[in-house]
Amino acid sequence: MTEDQTETIEEKEEKRKIRIVEQIDNRLAVQGQSYIKGQLKEALSLAYEIIELAKPEGLNSFVQEQEEFIARIKKLFEEKEEREREKLHAEQERLRLEKIKELKNDLNNLEYNFKAGFDAKDFIKTKETLEKAKNLLSQINEDELNEKWYDLEQKHLEAKKKKELIDKAQKIIAISIELKEKFLFDELKPKLTDIIKQLKENRIEEHLKELEYIHADVLNREKAYLKVIKTLETFKNEIKNLQGKKDFEKAIIKCDSLIKLAQSVGKTEIVEEYSKTLILLQKDLKFEELKEIVKKLNDHGLELLKRGEISTSLKKYEMIKESINYYLKEY
Repeated sequence: MTEDQTETIEEKEEKRKIRIVEQIDNRLAVQGQSYIKGQLKEALSLAYEIIELAKPEGLNSFVQEQEEFIARIKKLFEEKEEREREKLHAEQERLRLEKIKELKNDLNNLEYNFKAGFDAKDFIKTKETLEKAKNLLSQINEDELNEKWYDLEQKHLEAKKKKELIDKAQKIIAISIELKEKFLFDELKPKLTDIIKQLKENRIEEHLKELEYIHADVLNREKAYLKVIKTLETFKNEIKNLQGKKDFEKAIIKCDSLIKLAQSVGKTEIVEEYSKTLILLQKDLKFEELKEIVKKLNDHGLELLKRGEISTSLKKYEMIKESINYYLKEY
């Protein structure tokens, strides 16, 4: 190869490097403008292009300079992202506090509605208000507010239960009159015992003394009732014995007493049964009386017949016939 040719290659190489440096300088100029304008992404992109041009040529100063530049840009990006995060967080916090303020205002309105419903004993309204409040409280999640509304809920539950127990007590008082009149003590006593226990457990004084009085009265009435039932059984046995002895007059008196006693305790089935028994006893008594009359007339008639007083004796037998016919007609 000639000397002229060698120089030409060197010149070409030198020119090529000069062009690369010029390309780098051009990019550096644009990069500087982009940096000043805040166009950091464009500046960063140019830095990578410069490194790509400089490295193969061994232009290490450019490479080092751009690597430092890239590090600064990345740091700026990180700082910018941090500022944006802080700004976003601050905005989110502002919105959160604003939302909580609105929720608290809504809670204040609900508290007013709760008190209005509570004073009016409208427990449907207070329950609905509590449900709405729970939804808001779950979004706020503050212990003080949660505790406040927990206390309001307990107040609602206690008042609701008190009203329900008072209503229950009033109903039992109302039905107690009918149940006592029907002598349904076994049905009434558990109701009274249960409501008295509940009123005491919940420290409710309304109707308590009245219910205790009714309960005592029921026990006394039941005691008297059971005594009457026992007496009725005694009367039944006595009537049966008197029937067996054919002491119908005493049996009728006892039967009449039994019917009146059964009526006093509402034992209609006994009244009906022994009203029929009374009719039979009266019939049996009349029959015994008839037999006695017939016997006396017959004995008298025979005596008259023995003395020859035939017509007078005949009249006695006619009286016997009339007595029998009268009995048959009546019974």
